[in-house]
Amino acid sequence: MLHAFYSDPHFGHDNIRLPEYADRPFSSVEEMDEALVTNYNEVVGPTDTVLWCGDAFFRFSTTPQRIMPRLNGYKVLVLGNHDRSPRTMLRVGFDLVLREAFVQVANRVCRVSHYPYAGSPGRGKAVDDRHAKRRPPRVKGEVLIHGHTHSKRRIFENQIHVGVDSWDFRPATFGEVGELVRQHFPV
Repeated sequence: MLHAFYSDPHFGHDNIRLPEYADRPFSSVEEMDEALVTNYNEVVGPTDTVLWCGDAFFRFSTTPQRIMPRLNGYKVLVLGNHDRSPRTMLRVGFDLVLREAFVQVANRVCRVSHYPYAGSPGRGKAVDDRHAKRRPPRVKGEVLIHGHTHSKRRIFENQIHVGVDSWDFRPATFGEVGELVRQHFPV
């Protein structure tokens, strides 16, 4: 059973801490990576399944080998723009790699993608339409669970952002996302 959603930790990405990127409140990339590992393992147990919505790592030379063995649970990855090929992502420790997924949350079938719909704001209020060809098509009545934006906002239109920047640098539990679906997108 799915326990949590997780997106955009960007392990090993020093610049993600800067204001022009995600403005994360850490003094170093090492401090950020350690906080992300600790927060992840506080939410995820050894037998839990986590659906990652992309952008796991920024540096592939040493970061995955240093981080993945320390993270609890069964890890399913929906590829993001900073992720490598499915074969590489399996090799570094993911158990399953997908381009997108569909899951049932609070009696709704939800699409899961790294990318929000085209025309969605990124961090701040500006529209961010990078990677337009990779963004899912808008489907009337569909709820989209996504990452990518580094926004602190969790809800925008019919979308739920599960990136670490909007969830206190930890996974969003299935129950928490389910409650957002019930509150904002009732069946």
